[in-house]
Amino acid sequence: MKYILILFLLLFSAATSYSQNAVPRGSSYQDSVRSQQYVKNEQRLLDGAKMNSIMDIVENLTSSKSHTLFLECLRSASLVGTFKSRGPLTLFVPNDSAFVEKFGQARLDSLLKPAHKYELSNIITYHAVPGRFNAKDIAKQIKDGKGEASFVTLSGGKIIARLDSNRNIVLYDETGGQSVVAQFDVLQNNGILHGITNVLIPKEKAL
Repeated sequence: MKYILILFLLLFSAATSYSQNAVPRGSSYQDSVRSQQYVKNEQRLLDGAKMNSIMDIVENLTSSKSHTLFLECLRSASLVGTFKSRGPLTLFVPNDSAFVEKFGQARLDSLLKPAHKYELSNIITYHAVPGRFNAKDIAKQIKDGKGEASFVTLSGGKIIARLDSNRNIVLYDETGGQSVVAQFDVLQNNGILHGITNVLIPKEKAL
């Protein structure tokens, strides 16, 4: 009986220690990543919102008060699973002000309706590139491309990156629009975010 009591106390102590040090729960992939990165969590700000490198893109955007429209569009286009996937993805994300300036509230309300889901999905996935590209990677590709780098997005469209006279990275979309990369290298457990000043617009796809 004495030995059984000692064994019970040892098991109880081990269980208590595990629960105190457990990594936050999520998908099995998220758990595996967090277990590896938990002690080296990196936090950076994107438009004033704190982003944690152990969290995925959707989790971090959910905590931001400056990216509610991008997140609402992402959800309306049924893309939550895409941006919570293993990736990695490089996301060029515009804030709420950029969305309102580009579309206006009436156009945004229209885009969020089910009838425009395909168009909205094309716009949101146009901001994401498969792979993890930090600022140095992008600058190197621009240099290697003799002043221009081309990236194929999740939508299948292309965005062009160039350096301006102030050494800013500027993105050019398929409709002639431009967006400056204002914030770099905000790490996510399934990719990396860069804050941009304008919404990128792809060419319309034929249904």
